[in-house]
Amino acid sequence: MVLSKTIYVLAFIEALLIAFSVIIGYIPISSSLLQIIITISIFTILIMSILKLKGFYRVRQYSFKDIYFLFEGVFIATLIAGLISKPILGGFGILNVILTTLLVYFGIIIIRTCFLVYKRFFKPIKNILIVGAGQDGKLIAEEIQSRPELGMKVVGFLDDNMNNIDEEDSSIPILGLTYDSEAVIKDNHVDMVIIAVKSRMDSNILTDLAKGIPLGVKVWRMPTFYAHITQKLFTNKMAVNWLFYDYVRPKHILYSRLKKVIDIICAIAILILTLPVTLIAMLGIKLSDFGPIFFTQTRIGKFGKPFRMIKFRTMYQDKVDADFDDDLEEINYDDKRIIPFCKWIRKFHIDDIPQMFNILKGEMSLVGPRPVREEVHFANQNNIPFWECRDWVRPGLTGWQQINSEDCIPEERLGYDLYYVKHRTLAWEFAIFIQYIAKVITGRLK
Repeated sequence: MVLSKTIYVLAFIEALLIAFSVIIGYIPISSSLLQIIITISIFTILIMSILKLKGFYRVRQYSFKDIYFLFEGVFIATLIAGLISKPILGGFGILNVILTTLLVYFGIIIIRTCFLVYKRFFKPIKNILIVGAGQDGKLIAEEIQSRPELGMKVVGFLDDNMNNIDEEDSSIPILGLTYDSEAVIKDNHVDMVIIAVKSRMDSNILTDLAKGIPLGVKVWRMPTFYAHITQKLFTNKMAVNWLFYDYVRPKHILYSRLKKVIDIICAIAILILTLPVTLIAMLGIKLSDFGPIFFTQTRIGKFGKPFRMIKFRTMYQDKVDADFDDDLEEINYDDKRIIPFCKWIRKFHIDDIPQMFNILKGEMSLVGPRPVREEVHFANQNNIPFWECRDWVRPGLTGWQQINSEDCIPEERLGYDLYYVKHRTLAWEFAIFIQYIAKVITGRLK
């Protein structure tokens, strides 16, 4: 079930635009129909894949900076596609790349502008009815209200719990009991119903809803809808129980073995490719204050097992406390504790390269929840339900939370991490790692 079919229509139109742009840009240097078809396929797949990684095929709000990010994505994808197509076309023309980039970029700008105008002025608002006016119902109502890009309006709640009705404090009204669902849905032109009831509903309530909800009205479970719009797992007892059953599925045996092999191969490759930069960093750190090159700290790994995480030391050794954690603390670029030479090392996360050794030792993975210190782990374990569930997988060099929200509270971080635990696949982790690399290279990763 999808939230917005218009995203698929948008993607289809932009695929046609890319094909048209490639024909104009590359038909002068192609000698056969097969060449142009293969070239169109390469360009379309690469451009749309990179735009998807940048979030352009998600239901979200746009800002002026997206104009630049769109150009960046289109240009990089077109350049790579041009290089890949070189053996097929027998040459590489920079003018063809520039022409195709401009056609695709300005074409997408026009399409997106029309799309936003359609959403703003012509697309009907979807009316949402929430069954359950308790804590879960109010939470999902707040999430919907905080995301105007969804094009949804919560018209009200249905609730049979008299306590919730007596304690009504929301700006959204309680419209009646579940028995009234048929009339409420009809009177309020409801398009979607979200079930946000904590306990299992008895047969009377289910019968009322089954009788009252027309076949054309979509029905979502609150945790599922929450995950769709936030990309986080809704952490309650039932959701974590289902997470356990998903975790122990047999498919994860092959996945785990392949992931470990890929981690080792990639860690070795990264160490080799970054060797010149690593040597410069090591020499610069040593000569800065003649202190140790590496900084190690105990972090919590899979199933709560502690390990020593390795990083390049980027701060003066006499100015850093033993419990310092730059994964949690916000460090300014001009922080006096940072060695001047190491500012560029931190900006481009070169200090994380030694964690490849943690990966080779099997303590970490390329992708997974970021490891935290022992003190943070035990404090959160005592205060945040289900915190230890994020340790069901090996911690990662990067993760779903890091590329989505670098500054978030522990509860929000747990939601992202458990969403990763539930949905992890090799293909998705590859996409996460590519986004991480892109942010590192451009210096945008905090």
